[in-house]
Amino acid sequence: MQLKEEKEREKPRSDSYHLKPQGESVESLIRNIDVCRSVGLEIINRTRTVTLRNFRSYCYSGKILTPLPFDVGPDSNGICAFAKTPYSLRGSVGIVVCQADTFLLGITFSNPFDYILFKIEFALELFSVENHLGNLSEVLSRMLKNKAHCGSSLFQRAELGHEHETLEVSKGNIRVQAKMSNTQKAILKVQVEEIDSPPPYHQNM
Repeated sequence: MQLKEEKEREKPRSDSYHLKPQGESVESLIRNIDVCRSVGLEIINRTRTVTLRNFRSYCYSGKILTPLPFDVGPDSNGICAFAKTPYSLRGSVGIVVCQADTFLLGITFSNPFDYILFKIEFALELFSVENHLGNLSEVLSRMLKNKAHCGSSLFQRAELGHEHETLEVSKGNIRVQAKMSNTQKAILKVQVEEIDSPPPYHQNM
């Protein structure tokens, strides 16, 4: 039995798209993609009043396999999947942007084909509404090249190693956090929430 299992593991995997009907979770969605470099993105909206809308994406490498959500309202989530182009020696690299009333959110990811030369990485950035994003390919390039500064609350980027990292950006009462798994079928989860201001302190007299 053990030899049979080893032979099954040694069989080359198909490098073509076989995307089954979308499940209820990003984990089930990404599980059904057969290519060796893919990214499943889940955007979780834990706010009470914010609606994320006007979703756009651009892929430098690979392609999007599922439609982007039209919007993600309060206390809801949206998922989508990206993957490398079949039979190519490139990974899955791209950007997703969305808009709310008071901010724009940029999410970039890179699941490279060659793990010896490159690492899996991801980034978050919050923009002001007045700051037009322009060409998404240029925004992606800038976000993947920029270095995150320790004091920056609007931009963070990380390369994944043996430890998982959490990125966090904030603007006003909005906080965005993200985690990404360091696997061939990577899962990127992004959470948007409102930060409640602490109540005023009243000293008992």
